[in-house]
Amino acid sequence: MSTIRAACLLIAVTGAFLANGRSAAAEPFILGPGDRLSITVHRRADLSGEFRVLPGGAVSLPFLGNLAVAGQTPDQVRAAVAQRLRDEAALLDPRVSVEIAEMQPILVAGPVRRPGQYPFQLGMTVGHALAAAGGTRRLELEEVGAQVEIARLRERLRQGQDSFGLALLRRARWSAEAEGVRDFEAPADTALYLPRERLQQTLESERLLLRSRYEIFESLLAMLAAQTAALTDEIQALQENATAKAREQELLEEETRYVDNLMRRGLAPRTTRVIELARLAVQVDGERRQILSFMARARQEIARVEHTRVNAEQQRRLEASNGIREAEDQLATLRIILQESRTGLAQLRETLPPDDQPMGAATGFTVAILRIRATPPQRIAADADTPLLPGDLVHFTEPSAGGERLALGPLR
Repeated sequence: MSTIRAACLLIAVTGAFLANGRSAAAEPFILGPGDRLSITVHRRADLSGEFRVLPGGAVSLPFLGNLAVAGQTPDQVRAAVAQRLRDEAALLDPRVSVEIAEMQPILVAGPVRRPGQYPFQLGMTVGHALAAAGGTRRLELEEVGAQVEIARLRERLRQGQDSFGLALLRRARWSAEAEGVRDFEAPADTALYLPRERLQQTLESERLLLRSRYEIFESLLAMLAAQTAALTDEIQALQENATAKAREQELLEEETRYVDNLMRRGLAPRTTRVIELARLAVQVDGERRQILSFMARARQEIARVEHTRVNAEQQRRLEASNGIREAEDQLATLRIILQESRTGLAQLRETLPPDDQPMGAATGFTVAILRIRATPPQRIAADADTPLLPGDLVHFTEPSAGGERLALGPLR
């Protein structure tokens, strides 16, 4: 009898899930804090990747900074990223795709078998959340708050471990740049904080960023070296012109002296040649001075190019130093957060019954949803068919606590 009843319940839950999934798929998904987006820019791996929506409702994009996405659809975010790339990255026609890699998980708290965090799926209801948590079990009223706190501390610990692993990789990347190397390996302790797949993906992303920064810096140095070489060639050509003008000036002076000598001795009549020679001498002298002025400007430009190169190297070293320091500060803060979360979980576990305690025969539990994505956050009385949103906290209480009941029938 119990087998038939369980099968009927499974069919009902599956039907409700599919129906809700079709309904939810028809409406655009609205993003919120905790969601993770996969943003791909065609042929620009340095601008692509997966990005978590921060508590403030923004994502931090490489080279573009923060972009507010909370309350928007993926299509709106795609348009905003493309516009930002056109305005700030000078890309003429960026091809951008935005997909939801992961929605903010839900939290299940109260007298359930496995309270904690569960992945959100479109069409998810309170009944699905209860099934994912293993069904209900009876708790003393004072234990409810402890279960909520455990769920919060677990999530804080998970996020802290993830952030700690990412900070370790960032510090390793900045250290490699400060040392002038083109590649680096993940620190050994990073595997303690990040799953293998996430570790490999993030490591490749950091390596790609390191190589991209090197390529940009080397391109700048190559451009400056080309400018210096061109200016050096220009100075050499000007020097040759100046030498030629000096020789031309000497010849004019020599011819002027010769004509003057002939006229003094009465061997040649006074002509306009003397005036023409004087005019040519003045013109040649002006041209020679102009050439010297051009040479001086070219030397000043070489000095400016060298100054730009030195500043670029100093800026790169400063960015690496600041990056290492910021990563160290973040690691120090995260160490405190991780220690506090572990200590809090250890203390709360001492006050709760063991996880393998048998479930009670619950037939009517009260359930409420704390909806953090609403403005302001809402507390909603719910039943088994109430649909959930990402980030919802589903809180179950004993029937004796009063209020509306969640009619789910006996769960075993």
